[in-house]
Amino acid sequence: MQHNYKHHPIHGFAVAESGMLWHPRGLVFDPKRSTREVKRLECSEIISTNREEAEEYALTLWRAWVDGIRSESKNQRKLTAG
Repeated sequence: MQHNYKHHPIHGFAVAESGMLWHPRGLVFDPKRSTREVKRLECSEIISTNREEAEEYALTLWRAWVDGIRSESKNQRKLTAG
């Protein structure tokens, strides 16, 4: 499942586990160079009973990660400006 979130291309995948279970995996790419991978995440300890739920969870994690990076960047700019 691919989405753009705050100009970042993010991808959420579900990886099959034994017993019809799934765990989330995701990728986030550079907003200026969409082929350059910035971060990869796999959460094998988070298990879901359906694929769509695992994919959506991966996207949720990436949205939070992008928000954290953007917030960190803003705070850094404030420190250097002040």
